[in-house]
Amino acid sequence: MASVLLQNITKIFPSAANKAAKESPANGETPAENRPVLNNINLTIADGEFMVLVGPSGCGKSTLLRLISGLETLTSGNIEIGDRTVSHLPPKQRDIAMVFQSYALYPHLSVYDNLAFGLRRTLPTASYDLEAETLTRSNPFESALVGLTRPLPKALRYQSQTEKSIAERIRTVAEMLQIEDLLSRLPKQLSGGQKQRVALGRAMARNPQVFLMDEPLSNLDAKLRTETRAQIVSLQKQLKTTTIYVTHDQTEAMTMGDRIAVMNQGILQQVAPPLELYRRPANRFVAAFIGSPPMNFLPVNVRQNQLVHPAFNIDLPNEWRNAISPYTDRSLTLGIRPEHIILSEAPNSFPAIITQYEALGSETYAKATLPSDNTPIQIRLSAEHPVKIATPLQIAFPLEKLHLFDPETESTIST
Repeated sequence: MASVLLQNITKIFPSAANKAAKESPANGETPAENRPVLNNINLTIADGEFMVLVGPSGCGKSTLLRLISGLETLTSGNIEIGDRTVSHLPPKQRDIAMVFQSYALYPHLSVYDNLAFGLRRTLPTASYDLEAETLTRSNPFESALVGLTRPLPKALRYQSQTEKSIAERIRTVAEMLQIEDLLSRLPKQLSGGQKQRVALGRAMARNPQVFLMDEPLSNLDAKLRTETRAQIVSLQKQLKTTTIYVTHDQTEAMTMGDRIAVMNQGILQQVAPPLELYRRPANRFVAAFIGSPPMNFLPVNVRQNQLVHPAFNIDLPNEWRNAISPYTDRSLTLGIRPEHIILSEAPNSFPAIITQYEALGSETYAKATLPSDNTPIQIRLSAEHPVKIATPLQIAFPLEKLHLFDPETESTIST
């Protein structure tokens, strides 16, 4: 186990047009700079931590994982694993294990041999001429060489002990993942969930310093995804191996990670524990990405200590005075999550009209508009609340649940 340190990580993939321009520049022109896929990423993952990289497709999270693994080369920056700088080391020397989205199992090898493949490449073995000594095994999955027709040569005794240690390791991993009955099968005989557990087992069997997981659950159905992610978290807590997990699913991120690193367009937006991201997002992007359904955003004007919208006026408490004073007579963006909007007949409430709804059984999500300017908002209602299209509601925004954002920088305005 080891910590991982990323310092000023930048990655640029030169475009085909720029490559051609560099090889044969027209009129002596310098090719346009490429936009970085990753731009100055700084991140520290503690020893034994489960870090989740989350963001929309194309934000650079998988590229960052491939840089850590050594499958991509850095444009600039530095990567340390434990007390070693690994920026220029090949993948096999970094002591990491990666679980891919596509499983990447060898189709012609049994589950046992898939699990053992990495171990056989890393543990020392001795060459031995099988034509010179005839040997048999009790079954394909027994590591100890038995039934030898003549005394075991020294070279083969060494190899026998290596195979024995490999088998013991595989049995331990197979028991943890509950795949002991699958060891003789080929990958084509497995379901998606079983393939995923074999891919996890292959990484676990090596006992690396760091696990890297690139959206390993995206090929599973919803029920199996829920079961498998709980299993991954449980195994990580048991093994206490530093893990970096990539996903675009914010539900996975919230339920699995000790900390979450939110990325967008190659830039690290915020790194924090799940509940801190939910309660105190650093900017509008994080506020919108974390939480399902996403946060509602409404434009408001600031007048003294009041937020003014065509549908409502909100008097802010005194602790907001200094934070919003620079925005007096200017506009701000108000954020409120669907689950924080309440039904109320209080004086500060205002009307909304339901235009669409989704009844999920345990709760109902209603899409509504504010009659004053047809601003759309989303509201979470209890399953018992009667809902119909065009049903009027009287709603209110709790002051302690409001979020304010600068409309230009989109940064959070906090007290």
